[in-house]
Amino acid sequence: MTENNSLEKKLGVWGKDKIVREDGKTYAKDFYCVECYSKKKEVPADSFFPVFDPDIPVHPYCQKHIDEIKVSLILDTIDEHWAG
Repeated sequence: MTENNSLEKKLGVWGKDKIVREDGKTYAKDFYCVECYSKKKEVPADSFFPVFDPDIPVHPYCQKHIDEIKVSLILDTIDEHWAG
């Protein structure tokens, strides 16, 4: 049996596919970035975000979108501080 190296590795779609590895854990790298996928781009996720509060749902994002979200949160916090 020969291995076909031309096959593209397909990742999961968050909210549709349930991917759990042998260790019983789910990894962001097994999914597409939710922001990119919503724009019909299949970009692998780098991390789940946000991870600072267990009560907030997390989603897999690529690093570009994680950075954009962080900047937006910082700017929103600054705006709230100076507006108040």
